[in-house]
Amino acid sequence: MSNETAAHLRVVFVLIVGPMPGVCAPANPSDSAITELQEVVVTPTDAGGVEGTAEGGYRYRGADVGPLGDIPLKDTPFSINVTSGELIENMNAHSPADALKTSPTVAPLMSPAGYSSMSRVMIRGFNASDQSELRDGLADRSFTLPPVEDLDRIEVFNGVSGFLYGFSAVGGTVNYVTKPTLDAPFAEMSAGFYNRGIAFGHVDVGGPVYWDALTSRVNLYAESGDTYIDGSDQTRELVSGTLRLRLCGGTHLKVSGYYQHLEANGLPTYFNIQGIGYEVPGAFDPTRQYGQQWTYNDAWKGVVDFAIESRLSDIFTLRAAYRWGDMWRRYRFVGARLTDPGGGYTETFVDSSGNDERTSAAYALMDAGFKTWAFAHKLTFGYTHWGFSFERGVNAVSGLGPSHVDDPIDYEMPGRAKGYDRNLRTDTHNLLIGDRIELCSAFSVLGGVSYATIDNHYHGAYVAPGAPDHVWQGELTPTAGAVFKPIPGVSIYGSYIQALEQGGTAPGFAANAYQILDPTLSDQYEAGIKATLWDRLDLSLAFFQIEKINQYVDPTDNVYKQDGVEVHEGIEFYASGKLLNNLRVVGGFTVLSAEIQEAPGNPLTEGETPVNVPEEQARLYLEYELPGVRWLPGALTVSAGANYYGRRPVNIPNEDYIPATTTFDAGLRYQPTEDLTVNFTVSNLLDEHYWAYYRNQGDGAGEDGLMLGDPRLFSASVKYSF
Repeated sequence: MSNETAAHLRVVFVLIVGPMPGVCAPANPSDSAITELQEVVVTPTDAGGVEGTAEGGYRYRGADVGPLGDIPLKDTPFSINVTSGELIENMNAHSPADALKTSPTVAPLMSPAGYSSMSRVMIRGFNASDQSELRDGLADRSFTLPPVEDLDRIEVFNGVSGFLYGFSAVGGTVNYVTKPTLDAPFAEMSAGFYNRGIAFGHVDVGGPVYWDALTSRVNLYAESGDTYIDGSDQTRELVSGTLRLRLCGGTHLKVSGYYQHLEANGLPTYFNIQGIGYEVPGAFDPTRQYGQQWTYNDAWKGVVDFAIESRLSDIFTLRAAYRWGDMWRRYRFVGARLTDPGGGYTETFVDSSGNDERTSAAYALMDAGFKTWAFAHKLTFGYTHWGFSFERGVNAVSGLGPSHVDDPIDYEMPGRAKGYDRNLRTDTHNLLIGDRIELCSAFSVLGGVSYATIDNHYHGAYVAPGAPDHVWQGELTPTAGAVFKPIPGVSIYGSYIQALEQGGTAPGFAANAYQILDPTLSDQYEAGIKATLWDRLDLSLAFFQIEKINQYVDPTDNVYKQDGVEVHEGIEFYASGKLLNNLRVVGGFTVLSAEIQEAPGNPLTEGETPVNVPEEQARLYLEYELPGVRWLPGALTVSAGANYYGRRPVNIPNEDYIPATTTFDAGLRYQPTEDLTVNFTVSNLLDEHYWAYYRNQGDGAGEDGLMLGDPRLFSASVKYSF
């Protein structure tokens, strides 16, 4: 980013958050935007229908903004977009990557079909995974595929969020919000197939257990069948449930949790391009098995949550929660290192001895709603925590031999990895206080500060030679923002936020393999506008700039280190709602300029774009409900989608790129009655062969490399509601 452009962004920020005399009228408590904390279950939208439903255009008016609780999107000085659970279901999505396909700010980083079963994404050009993932507002470090079948919605917080969560990823945060309990009896059954050959069944039931004092929600899901890769198959089971107890005095208790088991055989293969000078070949046929059919991934995860919310008085509300989780994973995969762009490669076998992880997360927060003179306050103060203990062993790595994409060779499986030889324990603690103040009906401000600490303990192979086995760091991080509403339905905002981020982990091929670097501080400036048109279409536009410490493997000494500054600036646009009464739209675009600056240790990287960061990307999803046809009872809806992935560099300096790609989707949904829905979708309609992403941090065999995108896939489901 140029200094001139950065200066312009800061000017816009100052103009937006600066005083604007003459536009404020005294705040009216009856229509104050600062509302008391409450559970949002089903809320009518301005256009009619229920929030998140197709009838309402898949719109949401509010989101869970971390410790600040549920806030209207127009009252937040941050960029947030929400993907509805009904939209996820109507797209026949069964993974976060597919569920977030309509989000223009999210780019793929890891496929859940890969050897680790992780579904990682990038937001604003930075990793937004692991400890940055949330589930119902609590940290949920996912080392296996997060389920989507029990979700009410997915909230994507774009950008730095350190004040809200203490330690977090710089690019953004993904919050998976589970389905709420129900006051009325409800039952829904669905079945179908996806990924060409995986059959599934899903039961969603809920309702009162003891009048309205004790309510419930249970989701049961199972799938099994062949994937699109020759000789590959997958099974998955999910049990998810929630109980909510309403006590007198405005107190709610909630217990929830889930258990999921995933087993996949015949995994897809990464293509490492180091050996051919990072030259990106044309994408190969994604349906062929380029590794070995005996590769597999076996992973399970269980979590239990306890939460309480209590209205203590007219002023104070207490919120507290605790989560415990346990995960285990073991995998065996084959990496392909290309020896020529035409498709020759050598195969490397990697076997893990297992990954065992226990997680915890908690918060205890107090909200206070009060007035001083004519100003309405929503003050929040308290404590948040997340921690994990991760144990694993050294991988078994060996060469198998040559192969070619036109005629892949079958090899016998070598030996297995055994035992654990490393462990790390991380704990973070965050004390925070923040206040949203409504100065008048048209102007509100947000200010806050948090003191976050991180405590890392390393054991065994995680302790690199000469490196400490204990790292502690604490930092004070502020935030400030303002929202101005010049006319009803329009909000203009600006914000500054600082974040403390966990240091990066050296990849397995680095000289300081698995060393975790010191935490880093990052800064973000953001300005934007949010508007509602015709009471049915929500639009948002954001301008942002993020600065963080650059972390990379130095090619001169093969050491993973921190050096220089990485600067990302860009524009985001998002839309959701109805263009016409029968025409729904969700999507938008991101234009991003990212480069490394001030890198004295490696000046050749200065001015270069970080690996796998797209220059631009765009998403468009349209649904049109056809007018009634005499001979066809019920409702018939057609859908179409377009997904543009901009080019992404595969190395530094930027010598080659993954080419830009556009894929198209289509669908048909028929509801003969209110209780019955038949849904058919096709993704990658034109069967485009393309590279989905490039991952440059491998696991024992050097950089993972290029991952092929999905081919044309057909999905179908039938749902019946009781």
